[in-house]
Parts: sequence; C-alpha cells; structure tokens
Amino acid sequence: MAAASDVDQGVADPRAEENRRRILAAAEELIAVHGVEKVRLRDIATQAGVSVGMIQHYFDTRDGVIDAMMGAASVRRVTEWATIAAHVEDPTTKLVTLLEHAVDDRQRCTIWLATTSAASRDERYRQDVEINYRSWRAQLIEVIELGYERDHFAATGVDVIEIVDTILSVIDGLMAAVAMNLDTYTPERNTRMLRRVAGLLLGVDLESSAAHA
Repeated sequence: MAAASDVDQGVADPRAEENRRRILAAAEELIAVHGVEKVRLRDIATQAGVSVGMIQHYFDTRDGVIDAMMGAASVRRVTEWATIAAHVEDPTTKLVTLLEHAVDDRQRCTIWLATTSAASRDERYRQDVEINYRSWRAQLIEVIELGYERDHFAATGVDVIEIVDTILSVIDGLMAAVAMNLDTYTPERNTRMLRRVAGLLLGVDLESSAAHA
C-alpha cells in the first residue's frame, strides 16, 4: 500500500506518479519473463532504476508491488478492450478487430495467466478477473447483437451469451498457449483459429473478412 503522503499528493505530484509507473512497469516486464515466484524487490529496483527503499516507500512489500501491478494491468486491459475498436462502425470489422487484439501480446497474456492463477487461490485477485470478463463479454455481446441487427451474421440457433462465452474460452486457451510460448501457436494461427471459431458460431466467413479488415 502506498504511503499516506503519496496518496494525498496523488496526481498533484507527477514525480510520485512517474516513480510508481516505472516500478509497476518494471515488475510487469520481469514477471512476464521470469514468473511471479522468481521476481525479487532487488530485481524490480534494478529494472526500474530506483532504490529498494523507494519501492518500499510506495508499496511496503514485494507482494504490495505485485498486487498493485496486477490491478493496474487489469485496468489497462479493460481500457484497451473497450477502446480498440470503438471507432469501427461495421460490426464484422469490429468483431475481427477485437479478436485479433485478444492474443497479440505475449506480455499481456503472461500477466493475465499469472492473474487468473493468483485469483484461483486468493480472493484479492478475483475481482480484477471478474471485471475483465464483464468488459470482454459486454463488448462481444454488443458487436454480435449489432451484427444480427444488420444481417451481417446468420442465426445459428445458439444463444448470444453462449456464443460469447465460447469465444472467451478459446481466447483464454490461446492466451495460456501464448504465455507459455508454445511453438505451434503463432500469431497468424491464433487469430485464424479465433476467426474460424467465431465464424462457425455466427454463420459467417470471418477468415475472408479479416483479410479486408
């Protein structure tokens, strides 16, 4: 937890905000490479270019840094997912854009895997995971319902919620594969599989659509 003086300063002290940002970014980069268990305060300090004492001033402990980092990463994921296709009007193109963004960054996939793993053991992380799922689900429901409304997708008899949860399950599996750096899960293959699954559920050829997105 941050020191009270820094909470009071908040946005008013840009140096404090920058220090915190650097520390959290360093922790995220290290955890993405080495895993949560192997990252020490000293490693984070070296990566961020700050002292161990400064990290302890803002976050008290190593676990405090990890907690804050996972929370910040979750907020960023929600924001990215909500805005990545906000400017796209065509529902097919919008869906393809969301799918192609879902598993395109290994660091994001690795931190997500670490967060879901932590949430399975610790209630503190469960809320971050649930917020992400609600955001992802809402975006996909919106674009799919718009696609039905505009006759871009064909009725397949499958409930929209079930379609969305199936897509999210595939995304989760692919994120795990990307995080583990499995050889056969290339970016091109990952997005192709996502487009194919979503297309089968929606009765549309999203693989051809993606080529023109």
